[in-house]
Amino acid sequence: MKNAAIINCLGYAGLIPFWAAAWAMLGDRTLFQLSPALIFLTYSAIILSFLGGTLWGKARELADGFLSAGLLLLSNVLALSAWLMLLLGETFMVPGLLIALIGYAILCAVEWVSTSQVLGGVGEPYLRFRLTLTSVVCLAHAVVIYAVL
Repeated sequence: MKNAAIINCLGYAGLIPFWAAAWAMLGDRTLFQLSPALIFLTYSAIILSFLGGTLWGKARELADGFLSAGLLLLSNVLALSAWLMLLLGETFMVPGLLIALIGYAILCAVEWVSTSQVLGGVGEPYLRFRLTLTSVVCLAHAVVIYAVL
């Protein structure tokens, strides 16, 4: 896979804001004089929207058909879900985080099920990498939901 080292570094580094905000919430701290809940919520929305956008690019590479149309629709559903999370804000943070958690899980499942068409058969190491990232992100969401409740 091209740029595997960069992809791995960026993927794992992308977990830092999730866990920094979760840690701050559990410790009742602020981050950069901002609410860690707001930091977590906005970062999650950005990442969910970004990952949804990757599906748009993959759909454009595929021939017209059910899978291509499904990826286009899912990419938009994920982006709109991220926007909904932001609209719900900190006031309704738990429903917003549950929306994100479900979105991340669906995205990971779609990648696993359609790897040969969507990811160009990147192989099991990349899929394990994505599953690890998704699991850690979903766990961070669960921690933040616990901290909010």
